[in-house]
Amino acid sequence: MDYEIAFDQDENVYRIYTGYEFAAIGEWVSEYVRDVESIQRVLIAARLAETEKETTEFKHGPFEVIVSEEGVSVSRQIDLDSAEEEIKAMFDSQDSFYQTSTDGIQAECGLEDLINMVENWHQVLN
Repeated sequence: MDYEIAFDQDENVYRIYTGYEFAAIGEWVSEYVRDVESIQRVLIAARLAETEKETTEFKHGPFEVIVSEEGVSVSRQIDLDSAEEEIKAMFDSQDSFYQTSTDGIQAECGLEDLINMVENWHQVLN
């Protein structure tokens, strides 16, 4: 997985930037895996998935994360309820033509990629 850790001058923090395919993972780590405790929890979950084949689930804000022996899956839920009427209005009276979805974006990567990213992230934050 290709990613870059860079300083975001607008937000005055470091962030992980990835391609679109891995955007949910980069956003989740950037926003919710910031302190030593949460970094350790993610690394422990990855190691348990590798060695013990255990599955760990995290819920951080709009992110649902599953760490298993197959890798990590991150889903970012979105709330389109407030925009639903406006979106339907764009299609005039064809309410059934467009339906909003809260599925959001999803991304997956292997355990080694996750471990490398989180370890590099930890080094940058320290």
